[in-house]
Amino acid sequence: MALTNCSECGTQMSDKAQSCPKCGAPNPHVSQQFTYQPQFNPCARHPQAPAVATCGNCGALICKDCKDISAYEIDNIPMCINCNLLYMESNISRLKSTKKWSTFKFILLSITIWLALVVLLENTSENNIITAWIIASIGGIFTSISNSRRSEGEKAADALYAKINPGDAVFQEGMGCFTRIIVSIIFAPIYAIISTIKNLIRMISSSINLNKAKKEYNEYTTLLRERGEL
Repeated sequence: MALTNCSECGTQMSDKAQSCPKCGAPNPHVSQQFTYQPQFNPCARHPQAPAVATCGNCGALICKDCKDISAYEIDNIPMCINCNLLYMESNISRLKSTKKWSTFKFILLSITIWLALVVLLENTSENNIITAWIIASIGGIFTSISNSRRSEGEKAADALYAKINPGDAVFQEGMGCFTRIIVSIIFAPIYAIISTIKNLIRMISSSINLNKAKKEYNEYTTLLRERGEL
């Protein structure tokens, strides 16, 4: 018995087989004139073509053409054309949001740091130093509090301790919250500077990645138009 490859999915099969055992496509080497042709699972986008795989995202059946044109995979499983477009569009939307908010935070933090420096450079008296510290703290307080949050493991340990010693747990949780707020206020200006640098880097990287994502989307949609998919 000789072996041949399926013309649709490439699976090896007997040259005497009526159809591919994987996708059900007819074997062109065997006469189909008086033989029963089994129904194959059609591609969700191209009903006339047999499916050779399923979309790694939505599970839709896809043919060889859809598989070859897929730009992304999930666990080495290609995605259908619709899911490829959906991923690219959502990625562009996500990058736009990241760029917008990082730009907003960078400008806001930069203004607070600049105002703090102006106050500090006018006069290095004790009152001005405190005022400058407070101004810088406005930009960094929320960042510092966010960074001082307890981890999930610490929260789980607190919940277990609260069940065993409910009275002590409430007191310790209150003291811990108070301590974190005090530490956040003390180091808020430092967090403001660090956050400003982070948001600047995030703004630049998101802008670069957004341009790449738009270019990729345009190239992909152009290819789809050339193939008559759009």
